[in-house]
Amino acid sequence: MTYKRRIEQLETYMLSVLDGSRTGKWPATLRILLKVLSVVFSIIVQIRLALYKHRIIRPSTLGCQVISVGNLTVGGTGKTPVVEVFARNLQKQGRKVAILSRGYKSKELPFMQKMVQRITTGKIETPPRVVSDGKRLLLDSWTAGDEPYMLASNLPNVSVVVDKDRVKAGKYAIKELGCDTLILDDGFQYLKLGQRLDIALVDRTNPYGGGHLLPRGLLREPMRNIKRAGFIFITKCGEGGEPELKEQLRQLNPVAEISECRHA
Repeated sequence: MTYKRRIEQLETYMLSVLDGSRTGKWPATLRILLKVLSVVFSIIVQIRLALYKHRIIRPSTLGCQVISVGNLTVGGTGKTPVVEVFARNLQKQGRKVAILSRGYKSKELPFMQKMVQRITTGKIETPPRVVSDGKRLLLDSWTAGDEPYMLASNLPNVSVVVDKDRVKAGKYAIKELGCDTLILDDGFQYLKLGQRLDIALVDRTNPYGGGHLLPRGLLREPMRNIKRAGFIFITKCGEGGEPELKEQLRQLNPVAEISECRHA
């Protein structure tokens, strides 16, 4: 059995434990343990949010238009297609757009390449990885990560920059690439960068992440925090729409514009 296959089996097993479909002594015990860890995680999340809310930690601003596309749950909610649509339309309107990605599953640059960068730039800090400068692809999918590489391939006139520090990546995109509009890919929980428009995506097939925070459920933060969003997109919708879910989200966020999407 391959390593990838084992990981897939483990993921399937854990999901069956989380949703309660796997019964028995050990799954029940595991759910209790995960619930305890979920409470600890919830406390950490609330402390972090409070530090930003009361401005004990002050977010950075970059002096340009910043749009964040993200969600409150782990897993695929269709962020990449939404990021691509926004980037393409903003670019067509004459904006100089950069997508800032954390680079999930991307690889660090080789040691010698990082040393060359430091010598040529004279900086100790490693610069962000530029997947595309809006003119050409500069990194392969192995180094950039699958999603940043796909975005860069599909958007030839949009810059794509990868770095865990999105503030650093944003400054680089503005100064070195001349960008005036930044899109944070998976940025809803990235509170270090302020003064932005937040777009939250909600997966119709599992909108509340099982009703628990990680690791007992799939929520990254309490669902009530969707009130930070200026726009809410319900993804993976069917033909009839989702009036009930839409109303539930309206109760959590009375002011956001709520739209429905059919993409997977």
